Amino acid sequence: MNSQALIDQLSEDMTSVRPLSVRTSRLLALGGAALTTAAVLLFLGIRADIAAGAPSPVILLVAGLFALTAISAGITATRLAQPAVGGRQGGALWMAAAIGLLPAISLVEYLLGVGEPTSSEVALRCLYWGIAASLVTLGVLTWRLRQGAPVLPERAGLFAGLAAGAVGAFAITLECNNSQFVHLALSHAAIVATMALAGRALIPRIIRW
Repeated sequence: MNSQALIDQLSEDMTSVRPLSVRTSRLLALGGAALTTAAVLLFLGIRADIAAGAPSPVILLVAGLFALTAISAGITATRLAQPAVGGRQGGALWMAAAIGLLPAISLVEYLLGVGEPTSSEVALRCLYWGIAASLVTLGVLTWRLRQGAPVLPERAGLFAGLAAGAVGAFAITLECNNSQFVHLALSHAAIVATMALAGRALIPRIIRW
């Protein structure tokens, strides 16, 4: 059989595949994030200052940073599900870098005698619950990445984990009554870092066919 006949035979068995909808992926991820946040606030409660309508400026700053990171990283992860090379990813990386500044600032405060360390029990509680709150978004993004055709699976996994971790950190920040910057910068930022590393290590093994 010559090459042209082989190509003709293979083409007869081919069927068109509907491209993965980026918009649907983003809506599903947003729905998972909203559901997770609502569940955290329902079962664990909401911060007293937020419930009173007078949230701490520090909480608004940190929660807003996590929310923006979740959005930008989620947009990047769903874009990477498409079979394309390149694309802008700088926004999510800059947001992740901004989160990385939080531990650095808290270290400076601690060295200057301004910040106070929080108890390991409280820190671990926020870390565990934050990771748990990240799993729904991580699952949705992993599922969509597996349905797509990511050219860079490691990078896609990194951004999916980053988005999921930021969702978990955002939800826990709205729930946690500890307003110490050191606690928020270390324990809550650790949720993002943990999930980003987990996504980078595990998701490529799942989405490769």
